[in-house]
Amino acid sequence: MATLLRNRSSVLTWALSSLLVVGALAAPAPGGASTAFLDAVLADVDRTIVTASDAAIARGLGLFGMEPSQTSIPTTDVQRLADAWLIDAEASRLQITPTPEDVEEAWHAIADRLGGMGALRSWLDQAGLDEAWVRKLVEADLRQRRFIDVRFRAFVFVTEEDVTQAIGPGPHPPETRERAVTTLRDAAATRELATWLADARARAVIRYADIGAPGVPLPFSMPARVGP
Repeated sequence: MATLLRNRSSVLTWALSSLLVVGALAAPAPGGASTAFLDAVLADVDRTIVTASDAAIARGLGLFGMEPSQTSIPTTDVQRLADAWLIDAEASRLQITPTPEDVEEAWHAIADRLGGMGALRSWLDQAGLDEAWVRKLVEADLRQRRFIDVRFRAFVFVTEEDVTQAIGPGPHPPETRERAVTTLRDAAATRELATWLADARARAVIRYADIGAPGVPLPFSMPARVGP
């Protein structure tokens, strides 16, 4: 991702010609006990890579619409992240970005879901992840959501006819109408985003690794969650 600084503990090496190449992201600990994990390059999106650790972090922290899971990383997850990279590039081009306060708020909300900042940082240490790098992914998730709001949702107009068709004629509580408007607006924004992504994919150079049906194993375990 063009705006993501991959400040990792050592250099990830890959060959774009073969894509699925693994590299150690942490050096062995003193005494011979290894703290290294293996990362895999799963896609190249306009020469910006998608790695297994990107997918694992997104799953663990609930970024880019991904849900926690200990299963192997399937092609669908890689495609979701490739789309996220396309959105991030366009959002950055349009200078759509969250404020530092928004990023900090999101970071603390993620920590709360994991049991507090101590639990979050303990997971980062156990996984061998650099906090600054992970925060960049959190920022990219916020940037994606803001892009969808500014680029699509803000231009959706929901008519009274649309609402009536959704909830039926007759009087309804205000909250019922508000939920219907939100649902209709979200659905319209999702359709517009899908159209935009289809065009963005056609214009981009995207190459996927052949990861096969089982998918790629997670490079580290998911964090325990105590909140939604």
